[in-house]
Amino acid sequence: MRGIDHSMAYSISFVLLGALCSFFFLDQPIANFFHLHPLSVFSFITSFGNSAAYLVVSLLLFIWFRKKKRLLAKKALFIFASIAISGIIVDILKIIIARPRPKIYFSEHLYKPEFFKLKAAFWSMPSGHSATAFALGVGLGLLYPRYKYLFWFLASLVALSRIILTQHFLSDVLIGGMIGAITAIMLYKRMFGAT
Repeated sequence: MRGIDHSMAYSISFVLLGALCSFFFLDQPIANFFHLHPLSVFSFITSFGNSAAYLVVSLLLFIWFRKKKRLLAKKALFIFASIAISGIIVDILKIIIARPRPKIYFSEHLYKPEFFKLKAAFWSMPSGHSATAFALGVGLGLLYPRYKYLFWFLASLVALSRIILTQHFLSDVLIGGMIGAITAIMLYKRMFGAT
């Protein structure tokens, strides 16, 4: 894949710095607030971060259109690859980092990474729903730039839902969203030759 340009490098640095600051200063107070003030309406919104449906639909669209409408098939493959690759990256990092989810933080007061745990309760960092939402949102925004702000807004809502429902800390969501967005951007450059 083509290299990361300066603007993307600055964006990555900014998000990483934000996640680091969040880890030390914001994650716990925000999680505590939403633990005491739950908003159940976000239970519906968070379901849009599940990757399975997007993977199945985009793969079926690719198969269906690969001979009839090649550009549409290529777009479907791009969305599939963006979500799948970012998901694989996230899953590997979850196991390596093994950060306790907020529910473990609330019940056992564990907060820092435990490293190399094969239990979902320790797979908080990074957020998979956020990675999926931003891989999809940024990917669709690149394919259909006229609606990019709508796609980004919807992706942000899904990511926000993970914090509000205390499934993830803010820093988990920032890193997950960044992985999804970067994956989509890099794949778009590779597949569509965009600069």
